[in-house]
Amino acid sequence: MAACLPVAAVILAAGAATRMGRLKQLLPYRGRTLIRNAVDQAMGADFDPVLVVVGAESAAVRSAVASQKVVLIENSYWQSGMGSSISAGVRWLRGVKTEAAAVAILLGDQPLVTAEHLNQMRTLLHQVPADAIAAEYSGTLGVPALFKRSLFGVLSELPAGTGARQLLRQPGVTVEPFSLPEAAFDIDTPADYESLEA
Repeated sequence: MAACLPVAAVILAAGAATRMGRLKQLLPYRGRTLIRNAVDQAMGADFDPVLVVVGAESAAVRSAVASQKVVLIENSYWQSGMGSSISAGVRWLRGVKTEAAAVAILLGDQPLVTAEHLNQMRTLLHQVPADAIAAEYSGTLGVPALFKRSLFGVLSELPAGTGARQLLRQPGVTVEPFSLPEAAFDIDTPADYESLEA
């Protein structure tokens, strides 16, 4: 069963979205914001706890998910790169001695990734001996990705300027791919957002 082991989630929502020109986490999407959508999908997959790492305009992002049962993590070093946000979230998990058997690293700007996809990845995680399950799209592996507890230490020490993808390529880390072409669509520019609305 997909729910046999607890899985935590770390949603990365700290960036300033300079290419977008405004904070993409707060862009409207289906009657809510992009960040609220990401939280809803994580909760729909029964991830617990769900952490949202904030940085740029953190007060506004916090407000957007204030009604949700999430843990908000402030990353004071968000400008140094995505790795600093992953580290901040996983360090919190380790600090509270969570019972989570794995952690899902999610982005706030992949609106086509659904709770159903995440549930399927979670089920696969419990069926294979791999260290991680990673979305496969556009000829590469990336996030969303689920990492077993044995990798929490490495995740908490990721270099600030790198993301989870570097860990997926690391020798000795076994990764099971999960075909997820929907993950190739993320919101980086106004044109991306226009195509989403269309």
